[in-house]
Amino acid sequence: MSEDFNAKMKLLIKSEKALLSLEMRKRSRQTVWIALAMVAVLVSLIMLNVSTYLYLSESFSNLQTAMIMTASNIVIAILCFVIASKQDRGVEAESIEDIRDFAWEQVSTDIDEVKQNVSEFKESVVKVKRSVDSFTTGDAFGIKKVLPIITTLIDLNKKR
Repeated sequence: MSEDFNAKMKLLIKSEKALLSLEMRKRSRQTVWIALAMVAVLVSLIMLNVSTYLYLSESFSNLQTAMIMTASNIVIAILCFVIASKQDRGVEAESIEDIRDFAWEQVSTDIDEVKQNVSEFKESVVKVKRSVDSFTTGDAFGIKKVLPIITTLIDLNKKR
């Protein structure tokens, strides 16, 4: 049982490691996309603001030009954040989660079996203790009732 339990624990640990690896990969891709979004925001703010301001300042007032540039910067940033939020762990995550869940079930079954064995062992120890206690206190086989007769016989035997 120990080897089987160890194998189940190893399977559980490996599946958890694989899930962690997938999660880290997902987080790193999200970080890259967020960084790209931030770079896009900065570059777009600089380049787009300068060029758009120069272009639109000929046709619109300064206030209208600033509003148009702000709206375009926000749309680009939102687009990058949406792409970053759409990242997932992939198809292999489901199968690894199934393996992990199976390993947890197996480990839980083994732990329940060990708990049952410990409980049965405890009950048998309590029974043995009661038997030993009853024998040492004289309760076993009615020795307590017969003990005065035995001591009287021993005393009579000594007198002869």
